[in-house]
Amino acid sequence: MIGHYKHAGSSFTLLPIAVVLFAVVAAGVHAQQVDMNQLAARDELRWGVTSYHAGNLNQSIVSLNRSLAFDSSLSLTRHWLGRAYYASGFEEAALSEWQWLVDQGFGTAALGSWIDRTELQRGLTPERLGEELTPGRLVTMAEVPGVQGDVTIFRRPAMIRPRNDGYFYVASFATHQILLMDPNGVRKQSIDGGLEGFDRPFDVLLLDTGELLVSEFGADRIARISPGGFKTGSFGGTGLGDGRLLGPQYLTSDDEGYLYVSDYGNQRIVKFSTDGEFVLSFGEPVGQFSGLREPTGLAHHAGRIYVSDARRNEILVFDESGNYIGSLASGQVDKPEALSVYRDGILLVADANRLYALEIESERLNLLAELAPQHRLIGAIADANGNVLVSDFQSDLLLFLAPSEELYTGLTVEVDHVIASDHPEIFVAVSVTDRKGNPLLGLDSANFRITEDRFPVGEATVAYAGYRTGEIAVAVIADRTVAMASDPAAVQQAALELSGAITPVGKRWLVTAGEDPLVEASPEDGVLAFAEAAVGTVADYGRSSLDLAIRLAGHQVLRELDRRSVILITDGTLPPTAFENYGLIETAGFLRNNHITFNVVYTQRNHSADEIEYLVEATGGQSVFVFQPAGLGAVIDELVAKPSGTYLLSYTSVHHTDFGRRYIPLEVEAYLLRRSGRDEAGYYGPLEF
Repeated sequence: MIGHYKHAGSSFTLLPIAVVLFAVVAAGVHAQQVDMNQLAARDELRWGVTSYHAGNLNQSIVSLNRSLAFDSSLSLTRHWLGRAYYASGFEEAALSEWQWLVDQGFGTAALGSWIDRTELQRGLTPERLGEELTPGRLVTMAEVPGVQGDVTIFRRPAMIRPRNDGYFYVASFATHQILLMDPNGVRKQSIDGGLEGFDRPFDVLLLDTGELLVSEFGADRIARISPGGFKTGSFGGTGLGDGRLLGPQYLTSDDEGYLYVSDYGNQRIVKFSTDGEFVLSFGEPVGQFSGLREPTGLAHHAGRIYVSDARRNEILVFDESGNYIGSLASGQVDKPEALSVYRDGILLVADANRLYALEIESERLNLLAELAPQHRLIGAIADANGNVLVSDFQSDLLLFLAPSEELYTGLTVEVDHVIASDHPEIFVAVSVTDRKGNPLLGLDSANFRITEDRFPVGEATVAYAGYRTGEIAVAVIADRTVAMASDPAAVQQAALELSGAITPVGKRWLVTAGEDPLVEASPEDGVLAFAEAAVGTVADYGRSSLDLAIRLAGHQVLRELDRRSVILITDGTLPPTAFENYGLIETAGFLRNNHITFNVVYTQRNHSADEIEYLVEATGGQSVFVFQPAGLGAVIDELVAKPSGTYLLSYTSVHHTDFGRRYIPLEVEAYLLRRSGRDEAGYYGPLEF
């Protein structure tokens, strides 16, 4: 009910009939006026929400403000206005709308998450993004037993190796298999080595080609496995001579692709080429070094080879040629085995039932986790989602460990946009990140739950997952300052290289940053046409509206699903008016809040601009010189390899749209192990007349 009548008492006075009629007519007119305002407010709300999902942020803000002008009490309008402001980079305005909702009693946990995240980005809370200098203690997030009921998944798990998509391999020593597991610890594939099979597989190493190398402890060899899971060859073999092995265990590789194997029985480390050719072996007594006694874990970091010695109770350090450098943690570990790089300058060390972080420079050993004495940890490594995966050889367990604060901060789930044009078939684009903003990879339909107005809609299907693809969407900006007109060859070279590298792996647009920025090339245009549009004519150069060009470029990629980027071609000369329409802080917010990285190609060596570099740093981009030796294709390669936590979920709606006039609330929850996150959004179906 829009309004109500208030009855002051039980007695009343008779009035002249003309007065009564006037009062009734006046009340009716007033009620009609209120109804019309509310109708207009809800109509503008609909256009505001629909424009937001379509990526028309300016139109969304205009419509939502109109809605509030008709009815300032609509809490739903303020919710969406806050989201539109946030996506546009106006974070202070977004916080103002959301705080009004909290003050009026409309706050929710999801809204609180948006407020906390925005305040954190703006530095309004004591907490800061980033990792602690000293690793904290880890807690068990989940345990995966090797035997589940009557089903044996693995027995005697040895080393673990993560993939870049959140999945990981584990060597099942006792069942002679290599298993591929998803981030939930569910087995997805079993590799048994074909007709010949594996004999006590201990470690597995993933090559850039997609092939696997497997150390077979029982067969004294290294098996080569194709990307499809078939054994294609092996090298090594039983013996004492060069290139021969006795009980090979751990594997690692250096930046050149050379393979290192801990040759347990021969008390040495053997180095092979990627083709399996013997290069050298090391670890024998030399000078003051008395030699390896029980070499186990291996790790390569910053040009050094680190070797655990379970009998010497220390970590030995060698260069890539096998020269002894020194030792770490001598006498501080009891029986070290697995080694891996945890963070830059820090190694993970599995030592009996304990897990340590070893700071290489200071030689400081930090205890991360300690299990009961019956446990034996022989595999430990950080995965793509920031967990530490640990294999317990003795207890047939895989453990997911994470910093204790992860139990309380949960995941960040953000509904990017909703596609409802084919209602009841709905598509929802979401991004899932951890508390530091790192993408969560490897999720599938079992990790998501969708409800409409709190009513379950059934299982959602993951129609698209960014971690499975290498697709990108890039808008290239050609700067149009007067200074840029003097070097058309550099602009053409940059445009040719970028366009040629982007075309096979995604979409690209060209935006020119003149006084009135324009989109002058689209994905349908060829490489030469793209480069010609970038160079333009002398008459095109003059006043440059860089902030408007960044907005225009960003809107080209705004509703693309994956790896959005803007690349600016410039000589580094910025006019005073470069950010007069949209401030630098708001521009950075627009890019960052829409997951758009900002990259720069400078046409002049050793030229840069502080404002441009600020945008690069704020969005995780990079700056390069147009004629760098690696070529501009390297910039695109990095964009393609960038981890993506974007998912497109599809489901069938359970609600009617009232011919497109009904707002349908939508809730998306994501779960991974013991962490979860939630966002609340909504949509309108297509209008029907």
